[in-house]
Amino acid sequence: MAHNMPIIDVPDSIHDSEMSQRLSMRFSLQSGLYNEISQTGSIHLIQSVDGFLDWFNLIEELSHKPLGRRLAHAAADHETLHLMNRKVSPPRGFFSKKKRINWLLEDWQERGIGSLKEIDEGNLQVSEQVQSAMAGGQAAGAWEFLTSKRYRFRWEQVDASKTNIILDDDPREAQPPRKVMPIWKENNLHSSGKFVDVDSHPNGWEFRGNRSFLLGRELILRFEDEILPHIERTFDDGLVIFNGLDDSSRELVWNIFARGQMHTYLKGDDHVLIDEVERWKEIVSFRLTPTGMGELIEVNEFDQHGGVKLTFEQVYHPAFVLGMLMGFWQRAYGRDCRGEWVNESNNHVFIICGRHILA
Repeated sequence: MAHNMPIIDVPDSIHDSEMSQRLSMRFSLQSGLYNEISQTGSIHLIQSVDGFLDWFNLIEELSHKPLGRRLAHAAADHETLHLMNRKVSPPRGFFSKKKRINWLLEDWQERGIGSLKEIDEGNLQVSEQVQSAMAGGQAAGAWEFLTSKRYRFRWEQVDASKTNIILDDDPREAQPPRKVMPIWKENNLHSSGKFVDVDSHPNGWEFRGNRSFLLGRELILRFEDEILPHIERTFDDGLVIFNGLDDSSRELVWNIFARGQMHTYLKGDDHVLIDEVERWKEIVSFRLTPTGMGELIEVNEFDQHGGVKLTFEQVYHPAFVLGMLMGFWQRAYGRDCRGEWVNESNNHVFIICGRHILA
């Protein structure tokens, strides 16, 4: 086995046919994005747990701000809205509490976000979590949905896999959260494939040897809106450019998101070989499309030094994709690059090239 293809050769993983079946009945790949079949615009990304933790730590570092509480609030609203929109409604009736929790657990299992239980009145615990603040918000949002009440919540991390959530009744009337939509223009989705097969993991499921979960795009957009007023750090290195964003504070957030993605990718030991411009099609179709980041429709040379212009029809999030593409470029060429994005006739165009002009 060649040393540069570690991601395929995962001998000790066991195919989880039951979970693969459940996921492929619920999500389909449309224009390179995973869309929940029973809901419109319910887009999810297959995200490795370790990758998400690294990314979140990096964006806290880059922004010089603790962002846990913002993530928790975004997760709570996302969870409530997600459960309200589920096609399979929860069991009703006086004695249905246990059944309702089981209904919730099935959904959480499929999304790979852990398990929820009530310890006693007003106290919940998430085990097999992805990230503590996110688990705190998801538990509170789910409980608001299941009990039709509002709560103030706080959370305490027990260990790497468990978080306790303490709920206090909030007398305000429960309002359904408003849905958050992407600010970029999108084409209509068309079917392009089925959900990938996943393997078993003691805490959920895994993809290509890593425990993974489904990261709802709506959660990321909500988190973005939560942190918009608070990010002040600017970059004057011209490394990451988002064209056509008329909101400078959003540009700061996207910049941090993209850098976080790039550095998370570069922390790994994935090898990338680019010997010709066409090689980008293989890279994207192997590394990005199977996770639901988007699908490449065209690639063109941008300069004589490895620079490329990549056109996608749809993307999960422009900053996520730009950061990953910059990571691939840097890994392949071993030098710094800069990246640009623009929404062109509803397509997403990314330009990645060397940071310094080669003499």
